[in-house]
Amino acid sequence: MKKTEFIIELGGIIGTIQTYTRNPFMTGYTKALKKAVRENDLETTILALDKVIDWYDNEIEKINNDEYVFNKDMHVKAYTILHEFRHSI
Repeated sequence: MKKTEFIIELGGIIGTIQTYTRNPFMTGYTKALKKAVRENDLETTILALDKVIDWYDNEIEKINNDEYVFNKDMHVKAYTILHEFRHSI
């Protein structure tokens, strides 16, 4: 996945995460990721991206099994995009 495409998708990914949690760590990780990608800071991009992916690794099963989560497909899409971008850098 190209960086430009990821930047376009990132707003949706962050919005999807925010529908599920207001975890201050995730807020910090996603803000750092957005800033790092825009500033071409590869080290911070990888670090923040890995933090977001790790969070999803721990939460995706809970999300998929939670009867109150209405946008499960968006979480799967966000998780997939994060992995695709990580593998491309």
